[in-house]
Amino acid sequence: MCSWLFVSLGLMTPSHADDNQLSDYFIETWTSASGLPHNSINAIEQTTDGYLWFATWEGIARYNGLEFVLFDRGPKTQMQDSGTRALAVGPKNELYAGGARGSVVMRQGFSWHALPTAPSLVNDILRDPDGGLWLAIEGMGVVYYSSEQLQMPTPQPTHFIETISSYRLALAPNKHIYAATEKGVYLLSAQQGATPISHHNLFEKVFYVATANDGALLVGSEHGAWRYQQQRWTPLDGALLNQAVTLVEQDSQGAYWFGTLSRGVAHLSDGELDFLDNHRGLPNNRILSWFEDSEGSIWIGTNGGVMRLRYAPFVTLTADQGLAGNYVRTVLAGQDHHVWVGASEGLSQIDTQHGSARILTDNVSVLSLAHRRQGGLWVGTYQHGLQVWQNGSLHTPRGINGHLPDDEVRAILERPDNTLWVGTPRGLAKLNQGTLAQLYDSQNSDMRGSYVMALASDEQGKVWVGTGRGVSYIEAGQLHTLDLSQQEQAQYVFGFYIEPGFVWMATDRGVIRYSQADGSLALVGRPQGLPIDKFFQIIKDDSDNFWLSSNRGIWRINYQQAHQVADGTRQRIDFEHYDQSDGMANNQANGGSSPAATITPDGTLLFATAKGVASVSPDRIARLLSRPLPIVMQQVQFDGKDINPEANDIAPAGTNRVLFSYAALGYSMPEQIQYRTQLEGFELDWAYRHESHDAEYTNLSPGIYTFKVSARYPYGKWSDDVLRYQFTLEPSLWQRSDIRALGFFLFVSAAYGIFLWRIQRLQQKQLQLKALVKEKTQALQAQADDFERLSKEDPLTGLANRRAFDEYWHRAFDQARKSGETLQVAILDIDHFKRINDHYSHLVGDLIIQRVGAFLSQEQKHLRHVARWGGEEFTLLFAGSVADGFSYFDHLRRQIATLDLSDIDTTLSITVSIGMAGNQQASDYVDGLKRADQALYKAKRDGRNCVRQSKSESTAL
Repeated sequence: MCSWLFVSLGLMTPSHADDNQLSDYFIETWTSASGLPHNSINAIEQTTDGYLWFATWEGIARYNGLEFVLFDRGPKTQMQDSGTRALAVGPKNELYAGGARGSVVMRQGFSWHALPTAPSLVNDILRDPDGGLWLAIEGMGVVYYSSEQLQMPTPQPTHFIETISSYRLALAPNKHIYAATEKGVYLLSAQQGATPISHHNLFEKVFYVATANDGALLVGSEHGAWRYQQQRWTPLDGALLNQAVTLVEQDSQGAYWFGTLSRGVAHLSDGELDFLDNHRGLPNNRILSWFEDSEGSIWIGTNGGVMRLRYAPFVTLTADQGLAGNYVRTVLAGQDHHVWVGASEGLSQIDTQHGSARILTDNVSVLSLAHRRQGGLWVGTYQHGLQVWQNGSLHTPRGINGHLPDDEVRAILERPDNTLWVGTPRGLAKLNQGTLAQLYDSQNSDMRGSYVMALASDEQGKVWVGTGRGVSYIEAGQLHTLDLSQQEQAQYVFGFYIEPGFVWMATDRGVIRYSQADGSLALVGRPQGLPIDKFFQIIKDDSDNFWLSSNRGIWRINYQQAHQVADGTRQRIDFEHYDQSDGMANNQANGGSSPAATITPDGTLLFATAKGVASVSPDRIARLLSRPLPIVMQQVQFDGKDINPEANDIAPAGTNRVLFSYAALGYSMPEQIQYRTQLEGFELDWAYRHESHDAEYTNLSPGIYTFKVSARYPYGKWSDDVLRYQFTLEPSLWQRSDIRALGFFLFVSAAYGIFLWRIQRLQQKQLQLKALVKEKTQALQAQADDFERLSKEDPLTGLANRRAFDEYWHRAFDQARKSGETLQVAILDIDHFKRINDHYSHLVGDLIIQRVGAFLSQEQKHLRHVARWGGEEFTLLFAGSVADGFSYFDHLRRQIATLDLSDIDTTLSITVSIGMAGNQQASDYVDGLKRADQALYKAKRDGRNCVRQSKSESTAL
């Protein structure tokens, strides 16, 4: 997938959603290199379940926001040819497809059905409200099947205009059917036949018909695009009259879209016609199809791939829209709907109210900005020291630059006492009335480093100084330095956020909070869950979120969570990440000068980046995330075999693995959708799956289960639209209670009959008979013991199974709680096991599980209990302290990594991840397992092949 960015200044205003200009959209493209089967996108549709479908000459591609799945000619689809030209949808989740060799099929859910074959290539399909099917045929007019005819074994359709090519069909609100043909537009009626309605003096060949929002007929012809209403033809735009218009549609906002043969796509809104071609990101200039999805995104199919135009969370303003340059170093919001922008190429100003930008000066490299108390703006430059912008011009303030230690000004602070603080790479200058009052640097003072990048003032009058070597503050003329060495050895302090009682610092080791009350420092960084170290600027929005700029995009964390992590009442911080896929023109936000981010009075946040100013409105993101997330079941497998969950809810006896693949069909930010699942009948609560689309269960007992999936965007509520699938796992013959009871009864009856017979016949051998009865009784008990053992033993490894471990752990936990004994429960997971199955086969995967199980069986002398938990997971119970348990499990992990697997495959090696938790911190045995599972997730997120303790044990250790 490729992304192109087009941004209008209208996106900087609250009314951006109503402007609907072509340049308002964030653009992405997909081609055959991105997963499409062919680059010619002949038709696009969206079924009621939420899937998007693309018709190509190599089959139909289904898209879920992350990947394409191909459906082509074969027994499953019943398509006569893979080449597909036409798509249509029905109200009951039907997808109709037509194409080469007259192939017509209908998909509903997981099933495909063949429909009557058309006489030639099917150019278009239309399903009318009565269930009838209309087919536009190449060279053979239009074919119509009523809903009743479609139910017949050999239906006889109605034919219209049989000798000419028909390209497109449209259904008007009054139920009229229109056809676009090589001989003009026809009105079709099953009762009255075909009636020509176009005027040949305007155009003859018609490529496309559609209906406008007000019910008018829209026509794309060899001579432009037209509206037909009340028997009157009107051109949509005179500039198109000399164009062959292959497509014309009106979107939900009222804008018109036109496809052409060679000029790409045109967009008409508020009387303005704009073209989008291959020079602006379109894959190919020949337009084949158009579609507006349920989220308002526009999809355009071409001969070179498909393009999507959508409103992204972020919009970016670049030199193309009026900035002095793209490499932006600093941004500063004013109180009058203006934002000042400093770039390497000059100083610019954005008017957010009117959606305009202008260059103020382009002959200076700007590093920093600050408001000037006497009016105007302080401008810090790269080579010309401190400048003043006032009354429409940039000038050098008298006497100031001669007192500065360097002409490179990276931070500016003017305080209410009229002192001016100027930060440079060679120190900090304090000026009073234009005269140097004091110089702070690493040589003449105790300041941590001379390279000043950030300045701020708090409510207590302290001046905070961020440098390349740490942080200092100046109070009552005295300089104080803070030791950041305990905060992951942080050094660079790029920016500040000041609030009453606290100072937040953006550093090269995360975010650090300073408490004014006790002078303590606390880190919110990698150890607390942030995936990167370096952040440049912190700003807070009106919805209680911190936004952090970085070299790798923009990050959002919850303000309250950040305080909780800093206070130690929460272990990890949640986050959202935004980058080019979310509307930024470049992932790199700039830092090292200030301010590198700002917030406007209306709550819009702006960030300085390596390609323009990236802006985001939290309200805009809230609207995007509030859209419903329909969830679909993509695949269900019983022991590796695909089944149709709409037709099959029975898992055969002996089924060992059950796999579910699911997806929430949200297309705005599909990578950020999170999932949770629950298998009722097996799990008591939801299991958080992060962004995983698969859930697998093994060794389930016979019974009735309901699999549930819920989805959400980060920080959002879990969707009320929960996907459910109920199935029954049948018992084996020996597992059926009636068969067990009957067998037991017959066995006992036979034994008792033999016993009586022997009593009658062999009274003289009473002693021998008693011995025989005892022997039979013992055999019966042994068989019962075998049944009990089989119900608690994993058949693949011979270890205890999940049921046995649950019972043992429950008893052990309760006993340890009474006795005070310390136990450590662990979950061991074979890393990347799915890759082993996919690359080497499931047979090899089973051999690996057996090998690990055999190894763990040998370790039982060091463990209280070992069991196969399911799939590639094992549970271990260790008696001892947290430290001893961690040491043992880490030793176990290293031993497994050295296992010789050459007899299975010489290229094969494995590692494991282990999560552990202690009984001392768990409320009950279930909580202990949950904590171990959470620690396992942490081990996986930390790169796998490691051991991780649950949060409380990790803190204690």
